[in-house]
Amino acid sequence: MQPALESLASGFPYLIFYLLTVTAIYIAGLFIYTKLTPHKELDLVQDGNMAAAIHFSSLVISMAMPLAACLINKFSLLDVAVWGTFSVLLQLFLFRLTDAIFRGMPQRIINDEAAPTLVLASFKIAGSIILAFAISG
Repeated sequence: MQPALESLASGFPYLIFYLLTVTAIYIAGLFIYTKLTPHKELDLVQDGNMAAAIHFSSLVISMAMPLAACLINKFSLLDVAVWGTFSVLLQLFLFRLTDAIFRGMPQRIINDEAAPTLVLASFKIAGSIILAFAISG
Protein backbone atom coordinates (compact mmCIF):
# COMPACT_ATOMS: atom_id res chain seq x y z
CA MET A 1 0.00 0.00 0.00
CA GLN A 2 2.88 2.36 0.78
CA PRO A 3 4.30 2.39 -2.80
CA ALA A 4 0.85 3.23 -4.17
CA LEU A 5 0.49 6.18 -1.81
CA GLU A 6 4.01 7.39 -2.61
CA SER A 7 3.22 7.13 -6.32
CA LEU A 8 0.06 9.14 -5.82
CA ALA A 9 1.86 11.77 -3.77
CA SER A 10 4.60 12.22 -6.36
CA GLY A 11 2.30 12.07 -9.40
CA PHE A 12 -0.60 14.18 -8.16
CA PRO A 13 1.01 17.58 -8.83
CA TYR A 14 1.75 16.51 -12.40
CA LEU A 15 -1.85 15.38 -12.84
CA ILE A 16 -3.06 18.80 -11.75
CA PHE A 17 -0.67 20.60 -14.13
CA TYR A 18 -1.73 18.40 -17.05
CA LEU A 19 -5.41 18.91 -16.26
CA LEU A 20 -5.01 22.69 -15.93
CA THR A 21 -3.10 22.89 -19.21
CA VAL A 22 -5.63 20.81 -21.14
CA THR A 23 -8.57 22.62 -19.52
CA ALA A 24 -7.16 26.02 -20.52
CA ILE A 25 -6.69 24.86 -24.12
CA TYR A 26 -10.16 23.30 -24.12
CA ILE A 27 -11.87 26.45 -22.84
CA ALA A 28 -9.93 28.57 -25.34
CA GLY A 29 -11.06 26.29 -28.17
CA LEU A 30 -14.70 26.50 -27.08
CA PHE A 31 -14.45 30.27 -26.77
CA ILE A 32 -12.88 30.67 -30.21
CA TYR A 33 -15.46 28.43 -31.84
CA THR A 34 -18.39 30.28 -30.27
CA LYS A 35 -16.89 33.54 -31.54
CA LEU A 36 -16.55 32.07 -35.05
CA THR A 37 -20.17 30.98 -35.30
CA PRO A 38 -22.47 33.56 -36.88
CA HIS A 39 -25.22 32.96 -34.32
CA LYS A 40 -25.29 33.17 -30.53
CA GLU A 41 -25.44 29.47 -29.82
CA LEU A 42 -25.50 29.64 -26.04
CA ASP A 43 -28.33 32.20 -26.14
CA LEU A 44 -30.27 29.86 -28.42
CA VAL A 45 -29.68 26.97 -26.00
CA GLN A 46 -30.89 29.12 -23.11
CA ASP A 47 -34.04 29.85 -25.14
CA GLY A 48 -34.72 26.11 -25.54
CA ASN A 49 -33.50 25.69 -29.12
CA MET A 50 -32.91 21.92 -29.44
CA ALA A 51 -30.87 22.22 -32.64
CA ALA A 52 -28.46 24.64 -30.96
CA ALA A 53 -28.25 22.30 -27.97
CA ILE A 54 -27.38 19.36 -30.22
CA HIS A 55 -24.77 21.37 -32.08
CA PHE A 56 -23.16 22.83 -28.95
CA SER A 57 -23.17 19.42 -27.26
CA SER A 58 -21.32 17.94 -30.22
CA LEU A 59 -18.79 20.75 -29.93
CA VAL A 60 -18.26 20.05 -26.23
CA ILE A 61 -17.66 16.36 -26.89
CA SER A 62 -15.64 16.84 -30.07
CA MET A 63 -13.20 19.32 -28.57
CA ALA A 64 -12.42 16.97 -25.69
CA MET A 65 -11.49 13.89 -27.70
CA PRO A 66 -8.30 15.11 -29.43
CA LEU A 67 -7.15 16.75 -26.20
CA ALA A 68 -7.66 13.49 -24.35
CA ALA A 69 -5.61 11.77 -27.05
CA CYS A 70 -2.79 14.22 -26.38
CA LEU A 71 -2.64 12.94 -22.83
CA ILE A 72 -2.17 9.32 -23.91
CA ASN A 73 1.39 9.69 -25.24
CA LYS A 74 2.51 12.62 -23.12
CA PHE A 75 6.22 13.19 -22.61
CA SER A 76 6.09 16.51 -20.82
CA LEU A 77 3.80 19.38 -19.97
CA LEU A 78 5.21 21.34 -22.91
CA ASP A 79 4.53 18.39 -25.21
CA VAL A 80 0.88 18.30 -24.10
CA ALA A 81 0.56 22.08 -24.47
CA VAL A 82 1.99 22.07 -28.01
CA TRP A 83 0.06 19.03 -29.22
CA GLY A 84 -3.09 20.17 -27.41
CA THR A 85 -2.97 23.60 -29.01
CA PHE A 86 -2.25 22.10 -32.42
CA SER A 87 -5.11 19.61 -32.03
CA VAL A 88 -7.57 22.39 -31.14
CA LEU A 89 -6.46 24.50 -34.10
CA LEU A 90 -6.79 21.49 -36.39
CA GLN A 91 -10.18 20.70 -34.85
CA LEU A 92 -11.37 24.27 -35.47
CA PHE A 93 -10.21 23.99 -39.08
CA LEU A 94 -12.10 20.69 -39.50
CA PHE A 95 -15.21 22.26 -37.95
CA ARG A 96 -15.02 25.19 -40.37
CA LEU A 97 -14.57 22.75 -43.25
CA THR A 98 -17.62 20.77 -42.12
CA ASP A 99 -19.61 23.99 -41.75
CA ALA A 100 -18.63 24.98 -45.31
CA ILE A 101 -19.82 21.64 -46.68
CA PHE A 102 -23.12 21.91 -44.81
CA ARG A 103 -23.98 25.40 -46.04
CA GLY A 104 -26.92 27.18 -44.53
CA MET A 105 -26.64 25.40 -41.21
CA PRO A 106 -26.46 28.51 -39.02
CA GLN A 107 -29.92 29.53 -40.17
CA ARG A 108 -31.21 25.98 -39.79
CA ILE A 109 -29.88 25.91 -36.24
CA ILE A 110 -31.55 29.27 -35.53
CA ASN A 111 -34.76 27.81 -37.00
CA ASP A 112 -34.43 24.89 -34.54
CA GLU A 113 -34.18 22.21 -37.26
CA ALA A 114 -32.90 19.32 -35.19
CA ALA A 115 -32.59 16.62 -37.89
CA PRO A 116 -29.98 18.32 -40.11
CA THR A 117 -28.19 19.61 -37.03
CA LEU A 118 -27.89 16.07 -35.68
CA VAL A 119 -26.28 14.95 -38.95
CA LEU A 120 -23.86 17.89 -38.80
CA ALA A 121 -23.07 17.04 -35.18
CA SER A 122 -22.37 13.41 -36.04
CA PHE A 123 -19.92 14.43 -38.77
CA LYS A 124 -18.11 16.70 -36.30
CA ILE A 125 -17.91 13.95 -33.69
CA ALA A 126 -16.73 11.42 -36.30
CA GLY A 127 -14.02 13.81 -37.47
CA SER A 128 -12.98 14.33 -33.87
CA ILE A 129 -12.70 10.60 -33.27
CA ILE A 130 -10.51 10.21 -36.35
CA LEU A 131 -8.33 13.14 -35.26
CA ALA A 132 -8.01 11.73 -31.75
CA PHE A 133 -6.88 8.34 -33.06
CA ALA A 134 -4.43 10.01 -35.46
CA ILE A 135 -2.92 11.97 -32.57
CA SER A 136 -2.69 8.99 -30.26
CA GLY A 137 -1.14 7.04 -33.13
